[in-house]
Amino acid sequence: MREHLELLWELQKIDLDLKNIEEERDRYPKEMKKLDEKRNLEKERIHKEREKLESLEKERRQKEKHLIGEQDKIKRSEGRMSEVKTNKEYQAILTEIETFKEAVGRVEEEILLIMDEVEELKKQLSKREKEIAITLEKVEAEKRGIQEKMGQGEVLWKEKLERKEALSKQVESKLFKLYNMLREKRQGIGMVSARNETCQGCFVHVPPQMFIEVQKNLSLIRCPNCNRILHWDGNGEKK
Repeated sequence: MREHLELLWELQKIDLDLKNIEEERDRYPKEMKKLDEKRNLEKERIHKEREKLESLEKERRQKEKHLIGEQDKIKRSEGRMSEVKTNKEYQAILTEIETFKEAVGRVEEEILLIMDEVEELKKQLSKREKEIAITLEKVEAEKRGIQEKMGQGEVLWKEKLERKEALSKQVESKLFKLYNMLREKRQGIGMVSARNETCQGCFVHVPPQMFIEVQKNLSLIRCPNCNRILHWDGNGEKK
């Protein structure tokens, strides 16, 4: 019986390993999705900042075009000065020129404000581009790490499964069936260790005499509370 219990104990460890690998299989795609979302969010942010910069540059060009138009108006008005015949017409042209100059002043001020904003935004964008480059590099590194783990997990899964199949054939048939029945009822754990007179499955006290028998690993003993098969694996305790 000792040999079968040891084989069953190894089988239980393998089943737990397989369960962990399966959980990782479900978790990794979710982690990859989060990383992709983080990467896309960073790219979208920088894209919006670039769009804002382009919009300001476009607005600046439009105002500069408008400025040239206002300056041309001043030149045309000044060209008409030599053609005036009355003081009234002369004063009207002066007023017109003054109005155009005021418009030119406003546009020049608006252009300067936009240029200041563009300069500041370019500085921020340069900083953000460096930051996002670092962030994206980290994201890609994390993705590569996950892909590597996924690959390792698949190799380990295959190895564990092959070992499980081999053990399943070596364990006594009735014991194997009992173990599987308990495993299905007890969240994947049909066999547990006993430590300090306590079942490590339900953490309920195991009677002293029963614990002594468990330590021998010579017979099938089940927890009086959770019914799992009990096993002694040493645990650094003295028998």
